Amino acid sequence: MEMKMMLAPWTGKSLRYWIAVGMSVAIAPLALSALIGFVLLNTYVVDPFHDVSKRERIQVAPIQNLRVLVWDTLIPVDEFVDEGGAQRAAAYRAARARIENAFAELQESLAGEPALLMPVERALQDWTEADRLATELVSVERPPGDPSAAEMMERFHGRVAAASDRLGVAYNVVAEKMQADHDRATRAYMRSQELALLAGVLSALAVIAGVVLIGRVMAASVDRLVDGAAKVSEGERDHRIDIRVPPELRRVADEFNRMIKRIEESESALAELARRDGLTGLLNRRAFDEALSEMYARMDRTGEEGALLTIDVDHFKRVNDTYGHSAGDDVLRAFATLATSSLRPFDQVYRVGGEEFSVLLPGTSTIVAHDLAERLRKEMARHAIATEAGEVSVTISIGGAKATTGLEPGKLIEAADAALYRAKTTGRNRVVLIDEFGAYENPTENSGKTVDKEQAGG
Repeated sequence: MEMKMMLAPWTGKSLRYWIAVGMSVAIAPLALSALIGFVLLNTYVVDPFHDVSKRERIQVAPIQNLRVLVWDTLIPVDEFVDEGGAQRAAAYRAARARIENAFAELQESLAGEPALLMPVERALQDWTEADRLATELVSVERPPGDPSAAEMMERFHGRVAAASDRLGVAYNVVAEKMQADHDRATRAYMRSQELALLAGVLSALAVIAGVVLIGRVMAASVDRLVDGAAKVSEGERDHRIDIRVPPELRRVADEFNRMIKRIEESESALAELARRDGLTGLLNRRAFDEALSEMYARMDRTGEEGALLTIDVDHFKRVNDTYGHSAGDDVLRAFATLATSSLRPFDQVYRVGGEEFSVLLPGTSTIVAHDLAERLRKEMARHAIATEAGEVSVTISIGGAKATTGLEPGKLIEAADAALYRAKTTGRNRVVLIDEFGAYENPTENSGKTVDKEQAGG
């Protein structure tokens, strides 16, 4: 009787009440697991990714930027040794100040991490020696071909390369630490999944629909985050993580995506720096050799024609001697701009020497190559170039050669050089082409008739 009296208040509760109690009991494990899972995610997943982002901001990006700065010092020093000029010495000193500040900031950010600090300090030692050599090189102008200057230049280049390599070691160490953070986050995620699974089993009878929904949302978001981090760590720099819920992981994904973009930009900047001429912005000799090989490979596949133009600014030394090296630089930049705008969009201009340029014309016949060269020559002769020393008028000489699969790339370059030599020795400010048989030709004036080298006067 007493038991019935004790149970009476509970038996009078509505079904809604018991459903609420049952749901509360069923949700309790989920609530507990959600709390623990949140702590795990924030402590062992979100925090490590924030640490990765922080390392990218204060370690990876500064290391990459410092490598770019170190390589940039080659340009003013090389140009000073070749051509002199106080502005180049000043440019080097300005670059040196930035590098010293960058080393100081990087050492401060790496304090307490000996594995990272050691290669950076060794890189600083290499840079100190490189700076000593560069300071001596830019302290006084030397005559061209000075053997002591050449020997110091070689040592300076070696020290710059060594400093960059040391910084590359530091970069790899940071990458390993970032990978370790990624692995720790992955393990934490696995523990979170196990906890969520246990809570789901305990609560499946009451709230299976809610568990499935929440599980799918969370699992999909975290899987995208972890899988995206794995892909990036394997080298897929174009991968981006797309997460919408929960907002904490979305912010981590957004920050991680920004970090990936900055790393990609730093790597692209280094790669592009090795292929660009610092003065004109044109692609350099290294890029020219690669493009020439690609053009020949395409010719082998498709059988299309091609041509090479070699261009030299006439009396360029006289421009430097008369107006100064700054005016000479203005002339080279102006030619680069004019050539880029005058040629077709798919033709590429390269700076392969001091005042020497090359143009690759894929899929181009000899007649079209001659017409393009003539148009460029006339445009250059028509426009006076504004410099600090006044307007300067210059002309160009152009030599061209027809590219065929039977003429290897080295011979093609020699043929174009021979045609350029003929253009310069027969009066300059002209275009001379040489075909695959070693004969000079002017397809516009001669309607395709060729003239033997000896008959043309060498």
